[in-house]
Amino acid sequence: MQLHSAYLAGWVHPADVFVQFYASESAAFWFDREFSEDGRFSVLGAGNLISSALSSGQDDISLALARMEYESELELPFDWRPGLVGALSYEGQEQFIEASRAIVFDHKAQGIYFVGIFEDQNDFDFWHHAALLRLGLSGGQVANYLHAQKNEEGLASGVLRHSEEQYLNMIRQAQSHISVGDVYQVCLTNEIIVQTAEDPLAVFLRLRKSNPAPYSTFLKLGETSVASSSPEQFLRVKPFGQVSTKPIKGTRPRGATPELDIAIANELQSDPKERAENLMIVDLMRNDIGKVSVVGSVAVPKLFEIETYATVHQLVSTVTGQLEESETAWSAVLAAFPGGSMTGAPKIRAMEIIQNLERGPRGFYSGCIGYLAADGSSEFSMTIRSIVFKDGVATIGVGGGITIDSDPMAELEETKLKARALLAALNAPDPWA
Repeated sequence: MQLHSAYLAGWVHPADVFVQFYASESAAFWFDREFSEDGRFSVLGAGNLISSALSSGQDDISLALARMEYESELELPFDWRPGLVGALSYEGQEQFIEASRAIVFDHKAQGIYFVGIFEDQNDFDFWHHAALLRLGLSGGQVANYLHAQKNEEGLASGVLRHSEEQYLNMIRQAQSHISVGDVYQVCLTNEIIVQTAEDPLAVFLRLRKSNPAPYSTFLKLGETSVASSSPEQFLRVKPFGQVSTKPIKGTRPRGATPELDIAIANELQSDPKERAENLMIVDLMRNDIGKVSVVGSVAVPKLFEIETYATVHQLVSTVTGQLEESETAWSAVLAAFPGGSMTGAPKIRAMEIIQNLERGPRGFYSGCIGYLAADGSSEFSMTIRSIVFKDGVATIGVGGGITIDSDPMAELEETKLKARALLAALNAPDPWA
C-alpha cells in the first residue's frame, strides 16, 4: 500500500462537503478546525466501524493499524494520516473507524487535499476524480440540510441525573474525602438527558457556529453520534515521538464589555484556587506522560495560560515529553487515560470516589475523541462540551473539579454555564429552570 495525495487550489466549505459526501454514511468523521489557531486543517472522511474494550483492545488496535501500514515519501503540511478515527468512553469502551482516505481542507490557503492509501496510482486516481466530480456539485448543502431537518415537534425537554440539591450534596461529600486526605481534587459531573427528534448533524452545524472551539468534531459511529465543541487537547503524539497534553482547569464566563472581559480573564489567571487546581492536574499529567517517556524529557513549557472562546475563558497549561522507543501513540493514550482533568488527583482514588458518588456511567463524555495514524502519530481531544446521540436520546455531560476551597454554589453555576451553548444548539430548555 502507498500513500497518495492530490491538491486542488480551489475552495468549497467543508460543511457543505460533509453534508453532501458523508451525511448518509453510518461511520464518518469531521475534525472541524476552522476556528483553531494552530489547527488550520479540517479533515473529513468515512470508513468501516470497529469496536472493543480497552482491557482487551490493545492488540486489536495494533493489528488494525498494522493492516494500514503504507509506504510514503510524501511531505504534507498537515499532521493527519490514514489510520483509526474514533472515541473512547470514560469506562474504557472504544469505537474506531478504519479511515484509509480523507479530504483535508486548508482554511488558511483555501485549498483542498485528497489523501489516502491505495494499491496503486490508478486506484487513487479513480477515487480522486470521482470525488472531484461530486465536489463540483457542492455548495449550499448546509442551508438545504438544516431546512430539511427542521424539527417541527417543538422544544425538547431535559431531565437531570442529579438534581441541584443532589449535586451540591455530592460536592460536599467530595470535600469530606478531601478534608481527611483521601484525595486532593475530584472532578464531579452531572448529566442532562434529553428526549429529542433533532438530527445530530443539524445540531452540530448549529453548535459549530454558536460555540466555535479548537477541537470541534462530529462523529457518526453506527447508532451513536457525537457533536463536540471541545476546547481541550487530551494527547498529541508527533511521528517522531514528541507527546503533549493541554489540561484545562479553571473557567469563567465572557464579559459583557471588552473592559470587563479583560478583567475577568485576568482574575481567572491570578485566582489562587484555580491555579492550585490546574497545577494538581499538571502534576498528574506529568506523571502519566512520564510512564512512557524518556527519563528527564517531561517538561511544562506553558503554565496557567488563558485561552478565550465564544462563551468562556479557560486556564490552560501544556505538558510535553519524548516517548521511549518501545512506546507508541496508543500506549501513551492508555497510560494517560482517562484524562486527569476529568478525574481529579490522585487519579485512582478520585475515580473510586466518582464511581461511588455519580449515579451512572459517563459514557463517551469525559473520554476522548481523535485518531491513531498508521505512521505513529495521533491527536485526541477531551470529550467535553459535547452532545452524544443514540436512539432518540441526547445526553450532555457537565462538571468541574472540586477542591477543599470550592464553593458548592459556584461549582453548580459553572456546570450551568458549560451546558448553555449545548442546550441552545439542541433547542432544549434549561433543565435547572
